Amino acid sequence: MQSSSSAQAGPQLTLTLDSAVALALRVATPVQQGQFSSAIAGTELTRGYGALLPSVSVGGARTVLTGNTLVGSRALVPWDTRFETMGYQLSTSLNLLGGLTAYPAIKSAEYTRNAYDLSLERTRQSVALDVSEAYLQTVLDSQLVAIARQNSAVSQQRVDQLQELVKVGKRAPADLYRSQAQASADESAVYDAVNRQRADQIALLQRLHIDPQRPVSLPAPALDTTNVDQRYLDTLALVSEALQRRSDFQATQSEVDATRWGIRRASNEALPTLSVGFTLFSTGRVFDRALQDGVNQITTTQSPLADQVGEQGTTILSVGLGYNFFDLFRSRLDAQEARVAYSSAELTASDVQRQVAGDVARGISEYGVAVQRLASTASGLASAQAAYDLVSGRFEVGFSSIVDLLTAQVALFQARSLRAQAVIQLSLAKRALAYAVGLTPTDSLR
Repeated sequence: MQSSSSAQAGPQLTLTLDSAVALALRVATPVQQGQFSSAIAGTELTRGYGALLPSVSVGGARTVLTGNTLVGSRALVPWDTRFETMGYQLSTSLNLLGGLTAYPAIKSAEYTRNAYDLSLERTRQSVALDVSEAYLQTVLDSQLVAIARQNSAVSQQRVDQLQELVKVGKRAPADLYRSQAQASADESAVYDAVNRQRADQIALLQRLHIDPQRPVSLPAPALDTTNVDQRYLDTLALVSEALQRRSDFQATQSEVDATRWGIRRASNEALPTLSVGFTLFSTGRVFDRALQDGVNQITTTQSPLADQVGEQGTTILSVGLGYNFFDLFRSRLDAQEARVAYSSAELTASDVQRQVAGDVARGISEYGVAVQRLASTASGLASAQAAYDLVSGRFEVGFSSIVDLLTAQVALFQARSLRAQAVIQLSLAKRALAYAVGLTPTDSLR
């Protein structure tokens, strides 16, 4: 059943850390939503330029009128008439003061689009960090599974040895029972580690929009455990650099600028309109008939409609000044709303500035702890290995009890697990510090 599910899910996929991050930057929902928002902001900017264009209208008509439309007070009998008219009209108008209103709207739209682009960049960095953490957590889970299985194998091997020794009377049954209990606990730890690994792997594949049932190979990357440059440990200097690099903080600054221009746009809404217009129109008419008592009253030859429309035309050049008093009321309301938006944007920018400082301070602190943990786990693993080797040798010759041996084995298992965690955590701490500064988490801190 398991092999059938794997076959349906597809062939095995090999994902490195770099390829997983690259895939996430293409398919992650937050990134795609950010791209949509940026595209919409670009459309709004284009719409702002449209306010500078003149209005143009073109119309044409052809009518046929039939009946007694020419009946007058002097007519003794009704007329029977039929005539056709055809014409066109081209009109254009440009508000000379429209640029005063359109320019602030265009600037506001430019800053808004810039804010969305910067937010998209920060979203990419967030996705890269999130996938890196998920990938490295899965790699750590694999290492912990290997350590747990090795520990379980040692416990089972000891059980097998003690069973033989108990049979020949060289060891007490109590030693065997304690060893069997420890072997069962170690086997249960393997199951727990495998379950955690599978759960974290599924979470990673969900981030990458990959079927969780598809077999995936996640090779462990080469982890950089070298120390970062000392300039990345100066909180004040690093905060200053982060404020220049962090795209989320720059996005809030662009949003402040956008709302500032929004105030000017709202204030200019009350300006009058000064329009220059040009109109060109032409109309032709042809009388088909005008009968009175059955006698056609039209005896002259008429030009065709197309010729009349093509040969004659009228042009009108106009200049108009208009003002809508209700625009003043609307402008004041819009300006008041824009000032509130501006104050809100400034408040958000201040919060993000404080967040940047907190992220940098926290990143430096976590990195320092990770460095210390790496050093302590190295010495702890060496001590635990030496203690286990010593107690194991003493146990073989009967100078140490099974309790001492099991205690040393548990200490060695914990030391190995802590060492694996420390190596991964240092790599994650460096990536988190790069993210706090405003760099892509895959960049090196040099």
